[in-house]
Amino acid sequence: MSQISVPRRITVAEMAPHVHGFGINENKVNKITSWLSEWIRSALSSGKIKPDDFMPSKGDLAFHIGVSKGTIQNVFRNLEDIGLVESKQRVGTYIKNPENSIEKLTSKRELAIEAVKEYLIKNHYKPQECLISARQLAQKTGFSNSTIRSAVLHLVSEGILEKRGKIFVVKNMDFSIDMIQAGTLADKVAASIRDYIEQNCKMGEKLPANIELAKLFNVSVKTIHDALKQLSKSGLIYSRRGRYGTVISDGEGESLYYYEKTELKIRHYIAENCTAGSKLPSITKLAQEYNVSPKTVKKALDNLAEDGYIAFSRGRYGGTFVLDIPQGVNEAYKWLAISSDYVSNIDN
Repeated sequence: MSQISVPRRITVAEMAPHVHGFGINENKVNKITSWLSEWIRSALSSGKIKPDDFMPSKGDLAFHIGVSKGTIQNVFRNLEDIGLVESKQRVGTYIKNPENSIEKLTSKRELAIEAVKEYLIKNHYKPQECLISARQLAQKTGFSNSTIRSAVLHLVSEGILEKRGKIFVVKNMDFSIDMIQAGTLADKVAASIRDYIEQNCKMGEKLPANIELAKLFNVSVKTIHDALKQLSKSGLIYSRRGRYGTVISDGEGESLYYYEKTELKIRHYIAENCTAGSKLPSITKLAQEYNVSPKTVKKALDNLAEDGYIAFSRGRYGGTFVLDIPQGVNEAYKWLAISSDYVSNIDN
């Protein structure tokens, strides 16, 4: 009688030797990601672990290595980005079967790294020259501030840039540009769903449920959610809660809820009038400006806060403050959440 292979949870003890210490300018997330990706590939090849085995908990792994839980969260995002693991809410992060990966994936951070390299070459930077701020780089390359910050820190770990106090200086221009054409996983799935819609659906029809789409495209339900969010922002689809599901739109945005329309208007307002740290008008003033209820504005702001563009602060000097500038109304999510361990190391 054949035995059924039951997924198990990998222990931190079997993952030793682990990363020992970090340099002053060394990116913890990059170093741990590199170590874990090599360990996973080697362990899969040797049969030490199997697809569907679960990674140790973030807390256990963080304690094992000596970093914060947030740092491990970012490492797991990177590993998911390159197709080695997949996370399921309230279940855990498990090893993926490399043979089932839809294609080689490229993260926004990798694309941003190449964009910064290209900027250095096109602008004829020389060793010892100071780099412009992360915010300026974000504006020139079209990436978010947080993604550019991560890319800059990666280039420090590669020896291309050097951190001196609050500024970054070019250390070495001896590098080439990898012509990366691939997009992120959510980008790829969004493009695949768009093709699926064009070939199989008509305006007003419902898409299959998210769990069915996840099985169809061999990705997680969360990835489907992120991809559909992109398509929703572009006006191709719109979602309704409950039994109504996700419906093909007319492309004109007429099917958006009031709070969704208000969210798009506030996105435009932030992009055209604000910088990081700017304070937005009060909910009452925004409601008057857009001729909607304060409740509608609050819901729109909650969505923007969830995407990482704004934050709320209470107290005498509180309000709604801009954290990041949307690069366009079609940008649907923040791919990389920067760890508090090293965000503070970059001052714009």
